[in-house]
Amino acid sequence: GETIWTTKGLSDMASYCSPIIVNHKGRRILLTETAKLVVGIDADTGNLLWTHDHPTDYDIHAVTPLYKDGLVYFTGGYGSGGGALELSPDGSAITVKWTDKSLDCQHDGVVLVDGYLYGTGHKTSELMCLEMATGKVMWRTKEVRQGVVVYADGMLYVYEGPKSGIVSLVKAVPTGFERTGQFTVTEGTDNHWAHPTISNGRLYIRHGDALIAYDISVK
Repeated sequence: GETIWTTKGLSDMASYCSPIIVNHKGRRILLTETAKLVVGIDADTGNLLWTHDHPTDYDIHAVTPLYKDGLVYFTGGYGSGGGALELSPDGSAITVKWTDKSLDCQHDGVVLVDGYLYGTGHKTSELMCLEMATGKVMWRTKEVRQGVVVYADGMLYVYEGPKSGIVSLVKAVPTGFERTGQFTVTEGTDNHWAHPTISNGRLYIRHGDALIAYDISVK
């Protein structure tokens, strides 16, 4: 198709991070991370609005940024951690709102639920909850280790990897860790890395050469 725009000025685009587009006070902004930067781009013109340095080991940024109420959350593994950037009213500039080293999510994703962030650390290998507005750690636990976190209907589904394959069902609440169930993925081969998907009352997990569907609907 026809090229609408091309952004220049980024020399380190290699990354594993998926971009998102958010609406900030009427301006559409594309948010992503490159090998060494958090980036904001005008989604309609392609103009580079701002960058924020965030180095990690091996230049790996695999966690998509999150946005709420003018704050952009970012994180990376290997102890680099993350933080929140506050956008100016027109989205053309940023200031650092807070930083955090505890939630150094490597590639498993972080979810935002009712103003709170849930994810697992890489070096800490803990499931934890942070307040998006302040970065305050609400709770953390080693009962659930490094894993992919997905969310549905008030619950976190955490698929631990690379070896254990344990799936934990955890309440998405900032008041404390509450696990209501767990099971282990036994089908499939090699490491447990894939991101689960939830649709129409089914939890889908791929493990190596196997794709498994679990019925999680209310009976």
